[in-house]
Amino acid sequence: MSKSGTDTGTRARLRPVQVAGIGVLLSLAALGERLLGGREYIFCHVSPSVDHFTNVALFLVLAAFLSAVAAGFLLAWLKPRTVLPSVVCVIAVIGLVVAADGVDAHGERAARRVAAQGWSEGVCDYVVPTYSVTPGWFW
Repeated sequence: MSKSGTDTGTRARLRPVQVAGIGVLLSLAALGERLLGGREYIFCHVSPSVDHFTNVALFLVLAAFLSAVAAGFLLAWLKPRTVLPSVVCVIAVIGLVVAADGVDAHGERAARRVAAQGWSEGVCDYVVPTYSVTPGWFW
């Protein structure tokens, strides 16, 4: 102990709850962004390839959420002595959110191509398919 009564030998580190909290908040923000949507592309026919992008992006956001929760439990169980495992866990969650934004950006390019194919009057699907693009933070 120093003369001021504080312990100068302790290092700052992220607690497991903080790591899980950061990851969960990032994941929920990314999910909220995707649910609110952004630009919409309207297609004449259903495009399974474009729907695939939406599903992959949502899966990556779900993986980020589950990774954050798992990291919190893992760090609480292992009790690492350094901040490195906590930082690696946060970076992994951020990487999954960035990947989801990248998939959305690629999905927007595909949706733009499908929507640009034009419309044939009277031969489009009755329920007009749409694709909502999220603005993303990173792409």
